[in-house]
Amino acid sequence: MLPIRRILFPTDFSEHAEYAWTHALTFGQEFGAEVHLLHVVAPPPRLTEAYAVNFDPEKMVKDLTAEANTAMDRQVEAAKGRGLIFHREVRVGMDFREIIEYATKHEMDLIVMATHGRTGLAHALLGSVAEKVVRKAPCPVLTVKHPSMRVGTP
Repeated sequence: MLPIRRILFPTDFSEHAEYAWTHALTFGQEFGAEVHLLHVVAPPPRLTEAYAVNFDPEKMVKDLTAEANTAMDRQVEAAKGRGLIFHREVRVGMDFREIIEYATKHEMDLIVMATHGRTGLAHALLGSVAEKVVRKAPCPVLTVKHPSMRVGTP
């Protein structure tokens, strides 16, 4: 087995991501790996400026970035007793592209991320970040299903 020294954990702070976080931490401990947390803030839509009188896209991105940093600080603080090294970053852009770019730039050995399990029209319209990452990532990707998504055996 190849060594796992760096694990990327992209998060949207959802319940699904919280569940996948436990897997990232466990892998980090088992392999003695650094854990990198990444949150991607979507750029503000440009059309909104025309309709919202007080819309300030820079302030919106700044506020969302601050909220993400606070949430990541809480996650890391809660996991400090595990003896892991953590890195965290907030980026602005297209989620799957930023995840892949981060994984490539920082030479990640594994990506651990949640899947939301969208199907049908929601999947067709929104796509799947996890699916795009799996297809284009420079390293293995572990997608984690939340227990609420599990259905009976086929």
